[in-house]
Amino acid sequence: MTNEELDIAKTLAVNAYNDVLSPIAKQAGTTLEEVGNLVFALFRYPAKILTLRIVNWFKRIESEINKENLIEADPAITISTLQSLVLHQDESFLGEMFFNILKSSVDKTQQCNLSPAFPKILEQLTTDECIFLVLLNDKSYKFNRNFDLNMKNLETKNIQILVNELPMEKFNFSENLWIYKEHLEHLNLLKYKDYKEPDMSDDDFENNQNITEFAEFRLTEFGKMFCKICVSAKCYSMLNQFENKKMNTGNGD
Repeated sequence: MTNEELDIAKTLAVNAYNDVLSPIAKQAGTTLEEVGNLVFALFRYPAKILTLRIVNWFKRIESEINKENLIEADPAITISTLQSLVLHQDESFLGEMFFNILKSSVDKTQQCNLSPAFPKILEQLTTDECIFLVLLNDKSYKFNRNFDLNMKNLETKNIQILVNELPMEKFNFSENLWIYKEHLEHLNLLKYKDYKEPDMSDDDFENNQNITEFAEFRLTEFGKMFCKICVSAKCYSMLNQFENKKMNTGNGD
């Protein structure tokens, strides 16, 4: 980037702040200097494009939140969220979810559900894990299976899936389902829980057993809070578009 291009980008940033960002950005706890630092944090990113993206984010906030509900936000949430927004396309699950955190940070009606941990948690998620959460935000999904269990080392084998209510076609890499499950459990967003206990006697725990497991995927209470902030109507629209794109190309992004 030449010095002339940097000067143009800085002028755009100042104009954007004065014309559009100033009232909303100040409530978001973001100063002009911080916006400028954000704009030029990624040296190779075209500054003009990034500045326009920032303007569009705050214009959208202005259009989606009633003025009487706008409040000053915690910079610890907004700055880290803005930095992450830079790294993700706006029309992506992660881009939309980071935007929803940013929007909620200046909306007083969402403060009871907003946690400073949310941006850091979202940084760790893949697109498929975002899709998993969007699906779970609507309902729980039964997953019943039969397997042989060694009661001494808890090793399972001969697994047969009996019921799987999850729409596996929604995922880009459905073979990673159990990896996503373990990661989301670790983040306290998802739980995989029996809804019907296996019928076993005390003697059964001494021997190998054939078990039929009746379990389901669902959100934790913390996961419900996370999804209240991060999952918007646009996420569901994107989910349908994502599936259609996979059907047309044989893959997803």
